[in-house]
Amino acid sequence: MTNEDDSEGREPASFDWDKYLARVKESAEAAERHLEVPAGTITSIPNEPDFIATVKTYAVIEPLLNDLIAKGTPQTPYGSTLRLMSIGQSVNENFRTFVTALNISGRTGKLRLAEGLGLLQDYNIEFIEAVTRVRNRYAHNVKNMHKSLTEILTDEQPHQGRIVAHLTGIQKTLPLPPDFDNNILKWFMYHRLADYLAAALQTLRPPPLPAGRGILSGLFEESDKPDPDGPADRE
Repeated sequence: MTNEDDSEGREPASFDWDKYLARVKESAEAAERHLEVPAGTITSIPNEPDFIATVKTYAVIEPLLNDLIAKGTPQTPYGSTLRLMSIGQSVNENFRTFVTALNISGRTGKLRLAEGLGLLQDYNIEFIEAVTRVRNRYAHNVKNMHKSLTEILTDEQPHQGRIVAHLTGIQKTLPLPPDFDNNILKWFMYHRLADYLAAALQTLRPPPLPAGRGILSGLFEESDKPDPDGPADRE
């Protein structure tokens, strides 16, 4: 009897690394344009020393987080398409100033506010928290500046057991296998950053509607179409 399930023994589809890396680069370049920084500021992160790469990653995350929170508003009963339009420009600017002054972490920080507004997925929050922990170890002790990312993560892991997974997406703990060198950790941190950038920009700069079509366009299209059978003739 032949096996009808021909999926058995079939090789899995190969992962298109070229397409994936192109999307990572596209995300980083879009963020450079949004933040109005010179080309290469973000895309160069994987080639920077670990200390510089981490500080730059944090420096990219925070202004986009500020923008997300400043733009986010509570949902109305009629959905996300209706915003609180009655507040004045000065109120908006005051709110942005308030958001910018908040700490990124803590019970009353930017991450908790973004989480409460539903602006970030859990894995993005975990990533930002991990970057913050690593950045603080570098920035708050000059003796750490020469340390590799692996060494910093080794110092942090007793306090946050899943720091490697949260920072890089690699579901492992330290020490890593011999084939996982320090540059792999930095590259995957950069890829997680690119994922966060893509999600943030999707919210901040959503794709435009097709030309000539408003938000409610198409809602009544079906009712406007003539009945193919036509109305019954009346005498």
